[in-house]
Amino acid sequence: MRRGMLLAALLALLCSAFLGLPGKAGAASFPDCPAGQFCLYDGSGGTGTRVDLAEGAKAERDAGTILSVQNNTGMWACVYGRPEYGGGLQTVKPGNGDEYVTDGTRWLVGSYKLVPTRALCFTGYERCANGEVCTFAEKNGRGAMTVHRPALDTATRNYGNSYGPEVAPASVFNRTAKHLCFYPNADYTGTWDKDTYGAYVVLRGQSVTVPSPFTGTFRSHELVDGTSECQ
Repeated sequence: MRRGMLLAALLALLCSAFLGLPGKAGAASFPDCPAGQFCLYDGSGGTGTRVDLAEGAKAERDAGTILSVQNNTGMWACVYGRPEYGGGLQTVKPGNGDEYVTDGTRWLVGSYKLVPTRALCFTGYERCANGEVCTFAEKNGRGAMTVHRPALDTATRNYGNSYGPEVAPASVFNRTAKHLCFYPNADYTGTWDKDTYGAYVVLRGQSVTVPSPFTGTFRSHELVDGTSECQ
C-alpha cells in the first residue's frame, strides 16, 4: 500500500512538472505590444522597430526584416516564407508570439495575414474577386496569383486565355458564371493519356488544386456555358 502511495505521489509530481513547462508558441511574449494589435519587430525577442497592425491586416509582400512577432489580436496570424502567401508556413494563435531566429538560423518572412481560423492560413483563394478566373503558382490558392482576362481568339473562336510556355498553374479558382475547360495545348486543344481524358473542367464557383496527371500541363482554357461545349 505504501509503495502504491509513493508511486501515485511521484506520478502526480511528474505531471505537474510537465504541465508547468512553457509551450514553444507561447515562449515569445512582448509586453509592449498593445491589445488588439499584431506587432512585428525587426529585432529578436521583441526588440528593434515595432510595427502594429489591427485585426484583418495583411501584407502579400514583406521586406523580409521581421525577426519576431506578438499576436495580441483575436485572430490567427499566418506567416509565410515567400511573398503572396507562398513557401513555408508558421501560424501564431491569439495571445502568443513567435521568433524567426533560432540558434542562429533565420526563417525569412515573405508575407503574412490575420484570419479568423487557422484553417484559412493554408489557402489564398480569398484573393480572387467575384467574376474572375484566377490561377496560382502553388497548391490551395497560394503563391503568385494571375487574374486572367478572357478574350475571343479570332483564329479559334474560343473565349478564354492561352498562356503557352508560361508556368502552368498549380491551383485554380473559377469565380465566373461559366465553366472552365483546360487544355494541354496553347490552341485550346489536346487530350491526356492517349485520349483517355478530354478537357479538364473546373465548374463555376469551384476552386481546386490541380491533380495528377494534369499537374503542370495546362496551356490554355476557355469559358463555356455548358461542359459539353469543351473541345
